[in-house]
Amino acid sequence: MSENSEQRKPELTSGDVAQRIGVSVVTVRSLTERGLLPAWRIGNRYKYASTAVEEFLTKSERPLAA
Repeated sequence: MSENSEQRKPELTSGDVAQRIGVSVVTVRSLTERGLLPAWRIGNRYKYASTAVEEFLTKSERPLAA
């Protein structure tokens, strides 16, 4: 394997992220559009690095899910 592919983190969809953090897909997209959850766009879909999601959860002062 090349060095780049070893460093690459798994990509998550909005649905994956929503399930992981316990909110709706609409909330995930809102967090992304507000700049609170880093993502990149491929066509009309957002992709998220699992490390970015974990960092977001760590930085959150309060749980998003009730």
